[in-house]
Amino acid sequence: MVRLRQRLVVLALAAAGGCASAGTGASNGGPGRNLTATDYYPLAPGWKWAYDLEKDGEKILAVYSVLERTGDTAIVQAAGDRLAYAITPEGIAQRDGATVGDYVIKNPVVVGTEWRVAGGTAKVVAVSNEVTVEAGHFTGCAVIEVTRSDPVRIARTTFAPDIGPVALEFQVQDGTRFVTSTRASLRSVTKPGEDLFR
Repeated sequence: MVRLRQRLVVLALAAAGGCASAGTGASNGGPGRNLTATDYYPLAPGWKWAYDLEKDGEKILAVYSVLERTGDTAIVQAAGDRLAYAITPEGIAQRDGATVGDYVIKNPVVVGTEWRVAGGTAKVVAVSNEVTVEAGHFTGCAVIEVTRSDPVRIARTTFAPDIGPVALEFQVQDGTRFVTSTRASLRSVTKPGEDLFR
């Protein structure tokens, strides 16, 4: 049961899609920098992200690690699953074998950029948000909102430049209102060449 719940959370995070700041979460996405999808979601081997996840009232820790990068494909280990991403000039997308699937984040990363995903649409709704999580305080963050139907659900992923996804909120429609079913926030991050989560 716990294994199934962890797998569902991994899939929710993968489908949802990780700011200049002060403090432990500092990154260098300052004004005037022309940021792209790969700045917001660095997928080089050695990156690791640990998230505090809350799903349906239960809390778990999830760790994501970039295992390899071959050409335009990155492989990320998430619990017992391996997620494949395509890194293209258009952005970063999920990959299924040779097929490029839904984009997690797409260029240009500017407010209003919109694209189709299976069963719905994705849109850049912000590029200057501030977020404080256990991993630090981040500014200049991009927020990607994905709306899907059947059932109606919304996923909002906040990406910090040079860090990756720092927060996720997944909501499902319950009658006329939306209820948050999953939340994730970045607990720690390890960049390539670093030994420990910070």
